[in-house]
Amino acid sequence: MGSREEWCADKLSKLLQEELRISTLNEIKEHFTSIPHQEASRTANVLDLPLVFDCLNDSNQEQVDLACEVLSICLNSLSLGESTNKYDVPLERALNHPFPSVKLMALSEIQRNIHKEESAIDICKRISLYKSILRCIGDEDLSVAQKAAKIISVLGLSDLGLRTLVSSDVVEVLYDIMSTNGIIRLRLYEVAVNVAKESESNFTLLRSTDIIDTMMEELKSNDILLRMNIIEIIIDLGLSPHGFIFLEESGILKELFSVLDDSENPITLELCQPGILKFFGNLAQWRPIEMMSKYPKVVDRIYSNVESSDLTVVKVSLDTIGIIGSSNEGKRALLASGNKITYSIKTIVKLLVALPNEVRLTALTCLENLLRVTDQKAEITKITKQWFSLFGDDPMDIVLRYSKNPFPDIRLAGFGILHAISGQQWGQEAINNTPGLVEFLLDRNSETTKECKEMKYEIVKVLSTSSIFDESISSRLRTFLNEGPYYVQAITEIAIEGDE
Repeated sequence: MGSREEWCADKLSKLLQEELRISTLNEIKEHFTSIPHQEASRTANVLDLPLVFDCLNDSNQEQVDLACEVLSICLNSLSLGESTNKYDVPLERALNHPFPSVKLMALSEIQRNIHKEESAIDICKRISLYKSILRCIGDEDLSVAQKAAKIISVLGLSDLGLRTLVSSDVVEVLYDIMSTNGIIRLRLYEVAVNVAKESESNFTLLRSTDIIDTMMEELKSNDILLRMNIIEIIIDLGLSPHGFIFLEESGILKELFSVLDDSENPITLELCQPGILKFFGNLAQWRPIEMMSKYPKVVDRIYSNVESSDLTVVKVSLDTIGIIGSSNEGKRALLASGNKITYSIKTIVKLLVALPNEVRLTALTCLENLLRVTDQKAEITKITKQWFSLFGDDPMDIVLRYSKNPFPDIRLAGFGILHAISGQQWGQEAINNTPGLVEFLLDRNSETTKECKEMKYEIVKVLSTSSIFDESISSRLRTFLNEGPYYVQAITEIAIEGDE
């Protein structure tokens, strides 16, 4: 082989001949995949890639796919910022190609480069390229749209990227894309929320484009599926302090939760209720006392849903109770609801046997969250002990029923409850006072899955630090701990020779 320059010149001259393009592209691909990265980088700098980009301008799928592969390899061999700086025009042209694979190749290269600050700034300054990326969010191909949305979301987190996004030229393109259909509007709303949730200044700037207010107006749309998706999107906005204040002060939360009382539109209620309850649960996880005191009707709805015949509603309501009850403040807020949480826990335990597997797992996780504590405050452990007693006459029997279940996912959920109580003194006492339970936890032969072995190990790890157990049990717990989660006891075979 001649010099690197000669090799590149030879390949480029062949690319000019239509009948040699596919074979030449294969040669380039094989060469780049067979040489070290450093040599590939040097070669990619010498190779005149616009001629490879030109191979994309063809209806031959094989040639286009090969050209995409070669370009991906070559561009990846260049240092960050180099490809978008040298080849911004052909990359932009690729973003407007009819084949999704070509757009994905260009977007992947752009995405690789935006993680370098200088490259991200450079892309934001190239308004034409930026607009082409933005237009890809409206692409029919979902993979193309999702990758473009990720790029715009990342760029929007920088000062220049955000100013570019809200500039009049770009906003014009934004609204042009939004006019296509509801699905594409949802993609752009999601990008807007991804950027707006990060800071109050981001939110204020984006709101100046009216995209936030347009999205909120669509919550009143007759298109129920559109409304459902918007509810899902604005959850993230509501979790930010400035987003929550906006949703609260603008009356959007009140209006949204009022849908739960809309008995005149049962279809709307049926379809929107799961998303609204999920939204409430996510907000209440961080503001349990505030949310539960401001919206008592929503709380009542969640409690009553536990006995609903609609399993989707049951599942999301169990999720919501568990999410709220996962924090100390949430436990206090639930306790303040008095008999409602008491009745709900009893009902959940009673329904466990009859629930389908997926909902049963959610119910067990809900109970685990209610019983798990983040610290050993006496006030909180008193609450969890009280809730555990609501399981029935023999609460530990209920837990063991699922911890010994033959199905690994149910078994693991049962172990989750055991793990939740194992860190609390009353839980350790309950474990110690349950005949055969410590032996079951120390029995390695009863577990066949990695996850269950690990969870058992974590339970033993917590118990090994307890002073509740006598020295004999404590010693066995420590030995189990020292042997690790996957220890297998060696079996010694003794051969007995008979008389020959």
